[in-house]
Amino acid sequence: SGFFQVNGTMFLLEPLEEDAVGLHAVYRAAHLRGKRGTCREPGATLEYDHEPKIPAAMKLHRWKSTPLHKGPRYVELVLVVDNEEFRKHKDLRTVQNRMKEIVNHVDKLYQPLRLRVALIGLEVWSYKDKIVVSPNPEVTLDNFLHWREAELLRRKPHDNAQLITGIDFHGTTVGLAKKLVMCTRDSGGVNQDHSTNPIGAASTMAHEMGHNLGMSHDEDVAGCRCPVPKADGGCVMAASVGLVYPKLFSRCSEQDMWQFLGDPRTSCLLNVPRADELYGGPVCGNQFVERGEQCDCGVPEECSDNCCNATTCQLREGAECARGECCQDCKVKAAGVLCRASKNDCDLPEHCTGLSAECPEDVFQENGISCHNGNGYCYNGACPSHGEQCRALWGAGTSSPPSSPHVPGLIKPHCRCRPWVLSRRDVKCGTLLCLSDNTSPVLGGGSYSLFFGRFKCKAVIASSDANEVVAKLRLVPTGAKCGEEMVCYGGRCQNLLVYGNKNCSAKCNNHGVCNHKRECHCEPGWAAPYCEHQIAGIVAGSSSVVVVAVLAVLALCGILLCGGIVLLRGRGAKHFQKGRSSSSPTAGLANPLFPDGGHTRPPRRPLSHRDIGPPSLLSSTAAPRGARALGP
Repeated sequence: SGFFQVNGTMFLLEPLEEDAVGLHAVYRAAHLRGKRGTCREPGATLEYDHEPKIPAAMKLHRWKSTPLHKGPRYVELVLVVDNEEFRKHKDLRTVQNRMKEIVNHVDKLYQPLRLRVALIGLEVWSYKDKIVVSPNPEVTLDNFLHWREAELLRRKPHDNAQLITGIDFHGTTVGLAKKLVMCTRDSGGVNQDHSTNPIGAASTMAHEMGHNLGMSHDEDVAGCRCPVPKADGGCVMAASVGLVYPKLFSRCSEQDMWQFLGDPRTSCLLNVPRADELYGGPVCGNQFVERGEQCDCGVPEECSDNCCNATTCQLREGAECARGECCQDCKVKAAGVLCRASKNDCDLPEHCTGLSAECPEDVFQENGISCHNGNGYCYNGACPSHGEQCRALWGAGTSSPPSSPHVPGLIKPHCRCRPWVLSRRDVKCGTLLCLSDNTSPVLGGGSYSLFFGRFKCKAVIASSDANEVVAKLRLVPTGAKCGEEMVCYGGRCQNLLVYGNKNCSAKCNNHGVCNHKRECHCEPGWAAPYCEHQIAGIVAGSSSVVVVAVLAVLALCGILLCGGIVLLRGRGAKHFQKGRSSSSPTAGLANPLFPDGGHTRPPRRPLSHRDIGPPSLLSSTAAPRGARALGP
């Protein structure tokens, strides 16, 4: 089964028999069957979900920064199939093929946004479900996300997880996910496989993943307009869908996504999936460079890359690279060329290394660096503060109290009514208190109001688990400034030294600074790890780098060898003039590689192959493509 497009019209392909090699039916996407029990009259719709709740911790800060670098992003996806879906298809291979078709379509929908969806894991619950899969989508989502955090993430690191279920959700809802959660513990969604063709579940998954990526329903965005009528499919982020499934995202959805991706906490999407991680093995033409491939620009019909041979997925003759922020005109850019500008005052720029077509990993300023004109300290690429968090929760015009009141016996958040006496300084790092005229927060659920003198402070409920005696309240964000050279960390106001000593950059030899991982981030033209070797002017990609390095080493060895011969000859001449004996056996520097002059040398014998050992590679700063370690 699958789909193809002719002159803007989407056609679906389904086998008429169980054997996929036999006869197939071709029909328009407009004739696609909807969810079981859905009315078939014109205008019948399926609801993807209600507008999801947003974890306030992921609300974007309004950075005054340079334009966002819109390089490619990669979602490393793990797909989970429940037992009901498995029993519906009865065969593991059939389920695996269907899931690959679903992900392929999701990937196609996101490619115009410069975002790729890579399937790196598939788990099928063929025996029994590992969670309670309920017809209530909210219950199923909560159960799935808890299981993902407790078990799946530990077994298989990934960016996003989606559940495909064969169960029929209540009403017309077919999917549910949280918003602004990509790269967090809540990064995932649940999707009902409600159609005989995989394009139905794929449309649902693309929609739910869109929420994870910060997209709102098009109807909830003022002035948002989809260029395609709903009768012809509409856009992916519409709150409901008709009998024709969407083929594209609206412009406002794209803007929502890129605004969200400007948050430093979404940096997990910057790393390219490893070739050996992609599920199903290497396939030339899927636009992922996998094992045995030098490039992959898609199938020959869609490839427009002059550097890559689409048929073989190998670089064309003379090409050093095909894609990457450090690749231009099939050549690797020189070391020091800017490939990712700094996004804000807590970010660091990245430069090409001269040895790779890819831009280096996105890293941030060292934690504890002053930001926002001295009003905060950097923490993992952000500049968290009480005021920013209050505005994120309650909207514009909101602020934090001028000085957090001291509350004796304040209940420590996340404890069950156990008194925790805090110092006045530590109070600034507990429950987040805000001043706002709004009756309810724009993000999150309910709230509490607390009166301190003339101030009416408000706190947002973070969660209200039925097992909790009291609701958990939203905390001051980790890293927020609570005093001079003091930050909130672990719920307490602590010295900046909690991030580590302040002399980290001293090891960078005045040619770099420490990043948030406490590693040297070198200036352009200086090499890691300690910025002590200059590499400016080296052009990478070609083997000339290695050749020049080898020639330099050989030249140095030649100079040392000649110098050694001259020195030995000079010493030999002196020994001939003064005699072969020495008045003191310990005079001068002894060299254990040469026998003492007073000893008789054993007779020499011819060299054999046993005397010649294998070559050994001592060290290298670069290796040509395809190079292997030397062995005996």
